[in-house]
Amino acid sequence: MAEISFTGNKMLKSINREWCTKFPYLFLSFFDADGNNIHYWKLDPCPTHASIRKAKNAEDLSTNASMNVGTFESRYEAAFGCKVEIYYIKNGRGYRSLDENNSKTLNEYNEYVKGLGASELITSNPELF
Repeated sequence: MAEISFTGNKMLKSINREWCTKFPYLFLSFFDADGNNIHYWKLDPCPTHASIRKAKNAEDLSTNASMNVGTFESRYEAAFGCKVEIYYIKNGRGYRSLDENNSKTLNEYNEYVKGLGASELITSNPELF
């Protein structure tokens, strides 16, 4: 599986679209440097990745399917100075990954939430993309 890269010039919805092509049952919830959750699909224009992160001179980060959930979230925060959380949607309600899932790989977690009845996001929530 190809890597997903988090460059500064990408819009948040573009990052999530790329993410969901690899992990169709998961999406990323972005937070700004002050810890506020960014509902980017409600903003016009959509913010870029560089506009929300605290570490403005951060190097780009990439991930792949074999990275653990907890490792991805902590590396993201260390690289960019702001949080990201992995979510899924089931019956119209969003759920974030819990600490008990931190040791699952991204692929394993995607399959796990699929088994819980999570929605395939690109079709069920097109506003995110």
